[in-house]
Amino acid sequence: MAPLLLAPRPAAAFWLLGFAPADTLPEGRFAAIAGTGGQYSSVGSPQRNSFTPFLPHAGLRYGFADGWDVGYRLTQVALPYSGVGPSLGGEIDVKRRLTAPGSTWQAAIVLGAAYSYLDIAGASKSAYSPGIDLVVSRTLTPKATLISELRYVYTAIPSATGGAKGNYVHAAGVDLGARFSLTHTVSVTPEVGVFDFAGGLRGRTANGVAAQYGAVLGFGF
Repeated sequence: MAPLLLAPRPAAAFWLLGFAPADTLPEGRFAAIAGTGGQYSSVGSPQRNSFTPFLPHAGLRYGFADGWDVGYRLTQVALPYSGVGPSLGGEIDVKRRLTAPGSTWQAAIVLGAAYSYLDIAGASKSAYSPGIDLVVSRTLTPKATLISELRYVYTAIPSATGGAKGNYVHAAGVDLGARFSLTHTVSVTPEVGVFDFAGGLRGRTANGVAAQYGAVLGFGF
């Protein structure tokens, strides 16, 4: 296992798609999402390609004030090495709406942080991952909303050999999607995105790109 970790490998899959419009939930309301998708990535020089066809996703949000909501979702931390075994972690974020409620165009800033444990050469290591998103959405019809997102995520494994300086990834990209209301409380949101990342593990670097696609069902209550 150790020799694999010292060389660039195809990317392990991780969600960078947001699956949410810029508008925040009304105060006191909850929403949940659940779905799946996949990722294709190309990493290193020479390039190595990988495809993950099944990548589950689930999350819960709560509107705690006018123009503010908070969310929790299950996630895998972003590291571009298949030699690092990903494990399911948790991410908490806060979204602040920047535009007037009811506006056709909406914009929001999302600040979040994730934490997880990873398996490296049979040893469990902790990883943390702060990030920031700019979300813009436009209402097309009463039942359809266009969504676009710019996202940056930094992930580090401070407990691995070399610390956070030698075990990290920077990931940035853009996605495009749409939310379609099926009923007053149920919706479906498909999304696609392209992301660029630069990472290192034990002092070795592996840069690359990844494309993701997915869809989730949303439930309001």
